[in-house]
Amino acid sequence: MPIPTEQTPMVRTTARERIYKTLQQWIVNGTLLPEERLNDADLARHFSVSRTPVREALQMLAEQKLVTMVPSSGTYVSSINLDDMVYVYELLANLQSYAIELAIDKITEEHLHKLRSINESFYHYAQEKAVIDMTHADWEFHHLIAELAGNPYLLTYTEQLLMQANRNEIQFFKTFMNPIQSFDAHNRIITALQEKNLEDAKANIQQNWYISVQ
Repeated sequence: MPIPTEQTPMVRTTARERIYKTLQQWIVNGTLLPEERLNDADLARHFSVSRTPVREALQMLAEQKLVTMVPSSGTYVSSINLDDMVYVYELLANLQSYAIELAIDKITEEHLHKLRSINESFYHYAQEKAVIDMTHADWEFHHLIAELAGNPYLLTYTEQLLMQANRNEIQFFKTFMNPIQSFDAHNRIITALQEKNLEDAKANIQQNWYISVQ
């Protein structure tokens, strides 16, 4: 298991959460690859903690389906099941559509400016083929829409699904996804929000997610 060489000191009271967040990031950005075995003793040494917070963090990741715990075998980074990703994108399409319904009357010029700025960054990273940065910009765009809805439960579920979608996109954007389609869809969403055209905004954000499952 190739763990990054730099040490990450831990504060004991927050060890589980910090390990969880770090491993989650490594799994999503591809530092830890699908089906890679995770050794809790190695991780404990890396983070300078006992094995208990490591095991607790791995259990949290298992609940998010980012790792798979196999009895008498070990813990592995979960593989990416493209059939399952269809369910993720379908849920995101509908959650984001509902988020727009809740948010559209709250959106200001400042919010629109921020969405445009994020989308320009997305385009720039796409041109540079900076997949991780591009995917993070996509996350920021859709996360902001979920935030503006003002529903904390919707935001929580959206964050979980975006994490799964981003992991998939980091792995596969280089091979078969077209980020310029997403850039254009984002622009249509922004235009519809500016015009307070609810139906167009909802239709375009759903289309944006369905692009990924075609």
